[in-house]
Amino acid sequence: MLHRLDRSSRPVLPARQAPAVVLACAGAPEGDLNAVRSLGERGIKVIVIGEYAQPPSRHSRHCTEFRHVPDFTRHPKRLASALREIEAEHGAAPVVFPTADPDLQALLEVLPGLGERIRPALAAPDLVAQLVDKARFDELARQQDLPVPRTLRIERMAQIEDIVAGAIDFPMIVKPAQPVAWQHPGVEPAVARAKAVVVETPERLREIARMLAPHGFHIIAQDYVPGGDSEHFTVDVYIGPDGAVRASSCGRKLRHDPPHIGSGSYCENLRLPELEMLAAEVLTRIGYRGVANLDFKRHELTGEYKLLEINPRLSQWHILTTRCGMNLPEMAWRDACGLPVAAPSKRRTGLRYLNEKCDFRAARQYVREGELSWSRYLGTLLRPGTVRQLAPMDDLGPALHLTRDWFAQKLVRRARPARPAASRPSMQTIFEEAEDPAFKGR
Repeated sequence: MLHRLDRSSRPVLPARQAPAVVLACAGAPEGDLNAVRSLGERGIKVIVIGEYAQPPSRHSRHCTEFRHVPDFTRHPKRLASALREIEAEHGAAPVVFPTADPDLQALLEVLPGLGERIRPALAAPDLVAQLVDKARFDELARQQDLPVPRTLRIERMAQIEDIVAGAIDFPMIVKPAQPVAWQHPGVEPAVARAKAVVVETPERLREIARMLAPHGFHIIAQDYVPGGDSEHFTVDVYIGPDGAVRASSCGRKLRHDPPHIGSGSYCENLRLPELEMLAAEVLTRIGYRGVANLDFKRHELTGEYKLLEINPRLSQWHILTTRCGMNLPEMAWRDACGLPVAAPSKRRTGLRYLNEKCDFRAARQYVREGELSWSRYLGTLLRPGTVRQLAPMDDLGPALHLTRDWFAQKLVRRARPARPAASRPSMQTIFEEAEDPAFKGR
């Protein structure tokens, strides 16, 4: 018996073939939407598990089923229960794709209890845990002699003065040892949500350390690699179970959100064989299998590539790699299902990725800083060969949902009476609002 999905143009799949489950956590909607598109376009049944009720991926035409599992990143047992239900209902262990660090950590926590009831699209769990924890990654990098900047783990206030005395030069990069380690009340929202912060002075370093001290520091300090935002590069790689590199693709971040330290909001695909070879060598050295995204920065004076991190999951903007002919999620799904390797597509280069919402927010700061003009930004919107995050013409559902949501929020805020000065929110309330998905979408 055969089962057809609702689009007649999609391939026909066996009725009980394993579905793909894409995890959607609050605050990181890009990765899950792109995974849904990459998988669904290939005729794969895609189920989205969202920890908030209305992720954009839910409204993609490629999402065949949605399950709301509230706050599963903080309560991973809820995720485990949902995955067991999916396995029981579909009669096959689903292939599970984490798409951001919080849902990756939740999946790691529940893996031991799920056994063969799911097939995670992950490398070996112990290795994944090493890569997610920046302190453990630093140890691994030293053992394997990986090309990372000089790094120091800060565990007590006294180490701050050692750094000020010259252990690492200013400016420097500081980042949380674990992805959500800084998300606590009393920590500046901009710091709490940051993947990394550029610290220019000893005073700013001390200020950040004092905010984090009550919560155990969890600070990684690292040498700053000189160079502007366009010196940031990424490599998406898929390594098969046999250790062979099945596909790799290089991208360059032209603009970031937030500027200088954030994720790529406007990026280009290009061919850099030397960097792709370096990425493959790094992954081979640590025995990696599966999908990975490696972040590098090129030293503007020496031209040397420095490895900043290895993300053991799909990148946020991996749809650019898919559009360039290398569908990494499909490769991972086929291997997990024991299916033959698909014939390779023709590789393309020169395409660009645009996250319309994030890039507009970033562009305002770049314009204020004199690094971008509005005319150049408008050229970005009109450039042929642009892969759009929110509004590709063949999948407008997420954009329509976000537009409706934006108008609804405006109406609610307009109707809401002004808050008297005496009832201004506490820092606790501000932090909780900043963590709310609706707040993040404003």
